[in-house]
Amino acid sequence: MNRRRLLGIRCALVALALSLVPAAPSAHAQLPPPPQLPGVNLAPVVNAGLDQVITLPGIATLTGAAIDDGLPIPPVLTTTWSQVSGPGTVSFSNPGALISTATFSESGAYVLRLTASDGALAAIDDVAVTVNPAVPPITDKIDPALLALMAADPQRLLPVIVEMQHPLPPFLGQANVSRALEALDLLRLYGIPVAGLSLIDGAAGFANAAGISAVSLVPTVAFIHHDATVGPRTSAEPPAIAPPDQLSEAYPRVVNADRVWQQGTTGGGVTVAILDSGIAEDADLVQPDNRLLASVNFADERLTSDPGGHGTHIAGIVAGNGSNSGGEFTGIAPQANVVDVRVLGSTGSGRISSVVRGIEWVLAHRTAYNIRVINLSFGAPATLPYRADPMSAAVEIAWRRGLVVVAASGNGGPDRDTVVTPGIDPYAITVGATDDRGTIGRGDDLLAWFSAWGSADSNAKPDLVAPGRRIVSLRVPGSALDVLFPDRVVVAQNGATYFRLTGTSMATAVVSGAAALLLQRRPTLTPDQVKALLVGTTQPYGEDSGQVLPDPIADGSGLLDAYAAVNTAPSGAPAPSGGLLFGTLQSVARVACVNQRLRPADGFARSLYPVLFGSPLNWKDPLAGGIFWPALTWDTLVWDSAAWDNFAWDSVLWDSVAWDSIVWDSVAWDSIAWDSIAWDSIAWDAFTLD
Repeated sequence: MNRRRLLGIRCALVALALSLVPAAPSAHAQLPPPPQLPGVNLAPVVNAGLDQVITLPGIATLTGAAIDDGLPIPPVLTTTWSQVSGPGTVSFSNPGALISTATFSESGAYVLRLTASDGALAAIDDVAVTVNPAVPPITDKIDPALLALMAADPQRLLPVIVEMQHPLPPFLGQANVSRALEALDLLRLYGIPVAGLSLIDGAAGFANAAGISAVSLVPTVAFIHHDATVGPRTSAEPPAIAPPDQLSEAYPRVVNADRVWQQGTTGGGVTVAILDSGIAEDADLVQPDNRLLASVNFADERLTSDPGGHGTHIAGIVAGNGSNSGGEFTGIAPQANVVDVRVLGSTGSGRISSVVRGIEWVLAHRTAYNIRVINLSFGAPATLPYRADPMSAAVEIAWRRGLVVVAASGNGGPDRDTVVTPGIDPYAITVGATDDRGTIGRGDDLLAWFSAWGSADSNAKPDLVAPGRRIVSLRVPGSALDVLFPDRVVVAQNGATYFRLTGTSMATAVVSGAAALLLQRRPTLTPDQVKALLVGTTQPYGEDSGQVLPDPIADGSGLLDAYAAVNTAPSGAPAPSGGLLFGTLQSVARVACVNQRLRPADGFARSLYPVLFGSPLNWKDPLAGGIFWPALTWDTLVWDSAAWDNFAWDSVLWDSVAWDSIVWDSVAWDSIAWDSIAWDSIAWDAFTLD
């Protein structure tokens, strides 16, 4: 007998699996044996089961039983389910089998019939099914983008992330892992589970409209996100045909990284995690010493190290040492290490859940590989404010654990409020792109037409800009990008081949490389201090270009200046050593701290609840919202969004937090059947950038 879960349920066409189980141990046990009358054919004995009352959505099976006397010879016993009456139509998953599932077009009272035939005689038994209307979902728990998809096709399996409420004290075992497992159980019951995301107390999987509605009714569920596609975003055509100018192998000098190298700082010992399409073992990364320290995969099946070609290009911008080109094409931090955390598939797309899982892995292995920077050269459309965004929550947790997170603003410019997630998060360093025209001089530089800026949260994004047009870096022969764009192959003077790409993805890698330089010079800097230095020491550009920015915030604080950042001290920190250049002592300025008095994302607060429980409760406004907050204790606090808004997060002594009590890398991912994952939304051939 075949059993399966009914997965497609339409608002108007509701899929309901009915369990018709009699009171006795088995429907089959109730069937009397047929009388033994030699030579006389008797009709089969059939039982359709007990009457049922079901409230939509329901998940069960429709079960019947039938026996026959074996006549005529040879006996041919067949069974068929059919509809006798009801207000709507009914379809059966397998009407010719005893075990079936029924799909009802609407609620109401139905009579279903099970018919058994031995080829000569037939018998029937009916079952009454009352289908009550479904309980409406709690829509404020469901991503609006997901609600629209549910309405458009209720039967379609949609990728979702189920995020749970914070656990209640006492916290037994690993609270975050327990929450992730609870979310997996819900997806197992109402859809298809894929993987736990203990970093944000949730899990990823697939469910249809009815399943999502059912999950929304569970009190311990905080929010159901659309597990949207991430990837390097496409852009509009330029407002005017942009001249090709020169190829930009000059970008390290445009941002003054070469001056930092002259001081002996090249990123050595600092590791950058590249979350992307993979990293190939290019000579510029593995010769003379292998600086590609580790490689993991959270995307589709990987037959080659980088089937897309994008991640290797990004890694070369960050840390390529020019071995293959005789030093002609070099990245920003040519001695930095990289780890390959693959979250994008071979066509250039991935899921938010893969990114969260990749960040989990980085957190679990940051000490082993001295990972200090995470590079996110991709994004997803920002359909939610950062406070409700799961990638923002993951970024903030990584930030608080000491990891600098550098994210692309996206290629949706020149329109306002086009920054993608996780670039919308105020904690991250969000990078836009300039067109350096392939020249070292900055007077002719332009803010690239595709560089996204502004966010619906009114965060001033991006934080700064870096060269991002026609950037030359590593090539992966035979990769998807290499095959699609053969005109972008660049030949070095010694005959080695490289590749050029355009986008804020490339600009993001430039800033990640600068962060590695900064952290080699002063490894004790916090992420807030690194951001303050990179954003607070930018240089002007474009004074001779005649360009008028669409808004003063469109390029953040200006163009990256790696040399100024390395030779400047953040407020309250000692001046850097080794600031001698051309025999002159570099004057040391100071920049103010950043990320002060920021309200974190909801997922961050929920995940940190078990860790912060018991610490002092400090409120920004003791009477906010008419509530006398000082009267609340951890045991009486309802830790909702109103509390998070009023909590003084800057009062937390983050260095004293018991981070090791959180296990973020314990829910299995390797058991996923990748064939069930739809990596379908973005393909490399959609790119038109030059």
